[in-house]
Amino acid sequence: MRQDYPRVQVALCGEQPAVNLILFLETYAWIPLFPINPLTLQKFREAFVTSRAQDDGQDARYLAELVLTHSDKLKSWVPEDAQTRRLQQWVLHRRAVVDERTALTNRLQALLKQCFPPALELCGEELWRPLATAFLLKWPTLQAVQKAKPAVLRAFYHVHGSRSQTLIARRVERIVQAVPLTDETALLDTFALRVELVCRQLQLVTRAGADYDRQIAAVFPRHPDRAIFARLPGAGPVLAPRLLAALGAQRERYATAAALQCFTGLAPVPKQSGGQRVVRRRYRCPLFQRQSFHEYAKERILWCRWAAAYYLQQRERGGSHRPAVRARGYKWQRLIWRCWQSHTPYDDARYEAALRQRQSPLVALFKRIEGGKNPAKACSQKTLKTR
Repeated sequence: MRQDYPRVQVALCGEQPAVNLILFLETYAWIPLFPINPLTLQKFREAFVTSRAQDDGQDARYLAELVLTHSDKLKSWVPEDAQTRRLQQWVLHRRAVVDERTALTNRLQALLKQCFPPALELCGEELWRPLATAFLLKWPTLQAVQKAKPAVLRAFYHVHGSRSQTLIARRVERIVQAVPLTDETALLDTFALRVELVCRQLQLVTRAGADYDRQIAAVFPRHPDRAIFARLPGAGPVLAPRLLAALGAQRERYATAAALQCFTGLAPVPKQSGGQRVVRRRYRCPLFQRQSFHEYAKERILWCRWAAAYYLQQRERGGSHRPAVRARGYKWQRLIWRCWQSHTPYDDARYEAALRQRQSPLVALFKRIEGGKNPAKACSQKTLKTR
């Protein structure tokens, strides 16, 4: 193809992401890649085929026609640099491991509710923790743990990091007083085997998650933009790499803060028909990126006084928790985008001084904010008292 057309570019479009193919073709500068959203192709096809008949060969022709006639409105895919792509892959797969751990935890919780309900209290709130999995592998049923001596139970909790004597005593008393749901051996053995299986899976997944954390901790400090995101209050070793991976290193990709807000799904979507106008949340967006900014906005409330004040302001205006957090994330994205574009780390004191200079109403709420405490709880308590 290059021999036949030595001086032209050959556009290549794909309906869905093909990572291996993209990595192979990105070395050819004369082949611009155009990723096409499947919904875009569907709407384009339905403009000509009202019966909604679908054929892969015809879809390929529609894709070619779409790129040929609307290339000025479509954005070609430009690869990130090697360091950014490496970090993006690490944080993306780490999140997949966390999601798998959550699914296994929910499965284990469902099993324990059927065969060993007291374990939900004896193993702590997070069943993926080493204490919980070790406890269930050692004593998968209530009958098994009731045979253990109190001294053995206290030693087990102490070895696995539970050092509160009051909590240990309450757990030991709970074991002694608990009544089994059933004494049928066959039923208990089948559940015990499944509990053992899920616990071992959780141990492997947790170990893999720790490996991903170590790899991210090794890759993140070597990135040129590390200082911008490491200085964000409340980001920490998990959210700072995720925010860097969400924005990448190409400043031209998000020319404005609004472009970032719309792409990541935090910007609302207005719909107007006649005299009716509705504003709702955005659903079609990369979920992992939206989740990263949403989780950071939630954590930021604990670490930033003006962020907590803004959250309280939204709640007192009648908003619920999630819309208030999304509004907080929407505002935070503009600040992160500005720091990212200007290569300048964020300065909390400087921003608070700007708020005071503009006489922002948030300044009056600063005295109601306690550092390290979630204002959501205070807001909920106030609502309950009012009711």
